[in-house]
Amino acid sequence: MGTSQSKDVTPKSISRTSSGTNIQDKSQFIYIEKLAKFLGQKSAEETCNGRSISKEVFTKYLFSSYPDLSEHLYKYFISEESHKHGVSTVSSKQDSLPLSVFKQQCEKLMTVINDAEITDIYIKVYSSNDELTHDQFKSLLQQVYRLSMDFYPDGPTRTCVHLLKILKAVVDSAFHRKETVSVSFLAHWVQANCSRLLLGLHRYVVHTLTTAYHLIGKAEQENSSSGLELTTPVLDRELKFEHDENVMLPLSEVWLLSTSLPEVFTRPSEHHTPTTSAISMSASYFISKLIGSVCPSHWTMLYNSNDQGLAANRFLFHVLSYRGPTLTLIRGQDGVQFCIGSATEWRESHLYWGDENCIIIQILPLYHIIDRGPKLLYFNSSIRGYPKGIHAGSDKKAPCLQVDEGFSRLTFCGIPYIVGSIEVWGCGSVKDRNNQHDVKKWQVEQAEQARQVKLNPRDWVNNPDRYLLELAGRQSYATTST
Repeated sequence: MGTSQSKDVTPKSISRTSSGTNIQDKSQFIYIEKLAKFLGQKSAEETCNGRSISKEVFTKYLFSSYPDLSEHLYKYFISEESHKHGVSTVSSKQDSLPLSVFKQQCEKLMTVINDAEITDIYIKVYSSNDELTHDQFKSLLQQVYRLSMDFYPDGPTRTCVHLLKILKAVVDSAFHRKETVSVSFLAHWVQANCSRLLLGLHRYVVHTLTTAYHLIGKAEQENSSSGLELTTPVLDRELKFEHDENVMLPLSEVWLLSTSLPEVFTRPSEHHTPTTSAISMSASYFISKLIGSVCPSHWTMLYNSNDQGLAANRFLFHVLSYRGPTLTLIRGQDGVQFCIGSATEWRESHLYWGDENCIIIQILPLYHIIDRGPKLLYFNSSIRGYPKGIHAGSDKKAPCLQVDEGFSRLTFCGIPYIVGSIEVWGCGSVKDRNNQHDVKKWQVEQAEQARQVKLNPRDWVNNPDRYLLELAGRQSYATTST
C-alpha cells in the first residue's frame, strides 16, 4: 500500500518555474475537461457544432473583461494547431476552436517549463507570422499594464498621463529603429531587460482557465480572478499628483520597474492563500501555488530634491541610515532619466560597494538595463584625495553614470546633462523606515546636547581648541578664560 502511494506522487508530476510557480499532476485538468464540455454546449446553441468553441463563447465565459486578450489567445490556440499539423489543417475553421485543441493548449499553458518559455508564448500570442510590429508589441504592453492596474491593491487605477511616453521608451529600445522584429529577438530582449513582464499575464490566464468552470452560472458572473493579486509595488503617497509633470515616479514607471528589478525590491510583505468556496482544498492549494498570490511591498519616499534641496548634504541626511533596498531616480533636464537600485544601505566610501542585486536602468528616452552586479556603486562627499559625487558602473575607471559633487551635472557614457531633480524611494519594510527615524532622532538629540554643553574656566584651560585659537593669534581668549 505504501508502494502504491509513492507511485502517485513522483518528481515528474510537478513542474517548477524560476518564478516560483508549481504545477501539480494532470488530475487537476479535470476542470479543463468540464470547462471544454460546457463551452462546446454553449457554442452548439449558437452556430457551431458541439465539438468546437466559437470566439464569442470563448470571450464571454473566459475573458469578457479583456476582449483584446481573448481574441489573440483564441487565434493563437488555432494557429498552434495549424503549425503542428500543417497550415491547411484548420485554415477552413478559423471561426471555431475544436474542443480537443482547446484542451491541449490549456494543458500546455499550465505545464510551462520556465519563465523564458512563458515570455516566448505570450509574445507569439500577439505576433503575426512569427514577427511583431510596433503596434502589436505596444498592444501587448498595454494589456499587461491594464491587468496590473486592475489588481492594484488601492483599487483599479488605469490612468497615467506618462503611460504613452513610457511605452514608447520600451518599444523604441526593443525595436532598435526597425519596423518589425522576430518573436525570438523580442523574447530575448524582454528576458534581458524586463524578465517578469509577462509572468502576471500568465498567472491571470491560467488562473482564469482553472477557475472559470466553478464560476459559470453564478449571479452576475463573478470575476474569475477573485483572490488573484499581482505584484506592482504600492507607493506611500497620494495618487492625485499623477498629473503633475514634476512627478518622477508615476505609476506606469512603478509597474515597468517592478518587471526589471531584482525581487529584493518588490519582495512581498506577507503571503496569504486565496480561498474559493466552490473549489476543494486540494484545488485551492494548487491554484494558490500556481498564481503565486502575494501582497506587494510598499515603496516610501526618502528624499525629493524638489522639496528638500538638491545637494549632497541633503541627500546624505535623508538617505543614510536606511538599511533597506533603495531606488535612486535621477532626471536630467534634457529628458533623460535613470534609476540606480541598491539593495544595501548607502554609504560614504572611497571604494565601490554593493551586492549582486545592484542594478542601473535607463528609463527615458530608451528603457533598458545598463549594468548590474556586485560592487557597482560609489559615493563620496568628504574623503579627500578621491573622486567626489556618485559613480555607478562596473568599469571603475569610466563608470557609465556619474553625478558630480555639487549634484548639478550628470554624465552618462561621457555625455553631460544638467541634473533636474533626484528622488530616493525606500523599498524595505516599515521596520527599516522606523529604524532610520530612530537613528535620526538620536542624532538630533546628540547634536542638541553638544550645543548646550558649557565649559567652565578650568576645563577651558586644558581644551585643545584653546591652543589652536592662541596659535591663530587670539591670545585674548587665554587671558579672559583664566
